[in-house]
Amino acid sequence: MKTRFKMVAMLGTVLAAGAIAATPLAASASDGDVDAAAWVGHTTSLTPVLLVGGGGTYSFSSDVCAGASSDVDAGLCTISSSGSYTNIVCGTGTVFSATATTTESDGASDTVGIAITFVAGVGVVTGAPSATTVAGVAVLVGTGPGTNGSTCVTGFDVVGAAVLTS
Repeated sequence: MKTRFKMVAMLGTVLAAGAIAATPLAASASDGDVDAAAWVGHTTSLTPVLLVGGGGTYSFSSDVCAGASSDVDAGLCTISSSGSYTNIVCGTGTVFSATATTTESDGASDTVGIAITFVAGVGVVTGAPSATTVAGVAVLVGTGPGTNGSTCVTGFDVVGAAVLTS
């Protein structure tokens, strides 16, 4: 667990330094401000990812999420997402989510569409058709090794950060 908190702290520092533009999943962008978040989470369901080809569905939930806004809001948050993916080779493919929701500790939430293109487990997060601009990065770490010769993984831990503007 300590490693996960260190990763979030590191990502938060990178965001603060402006070194990355990074969460489709930041809250309250609808009020015209800029929101950023960093998170660590895991897939809660995943169609097993094949070594080559295929696709399926997924669900994701954050374990830790921290966010900040240009209107001086800052605090903890949660992120949930579900959607589908296409796979080229294990860890390389595209994820699409029609529902990516960030909820702030006060209960305010924001839902956006996202797309993530992964290459070797490192993904670029963008908005998927939306009036909201989303830019970010997400990194996958396989957690459930495949059980036969054709399955790559059955789960992922995900570390990411992103910025959302409206």
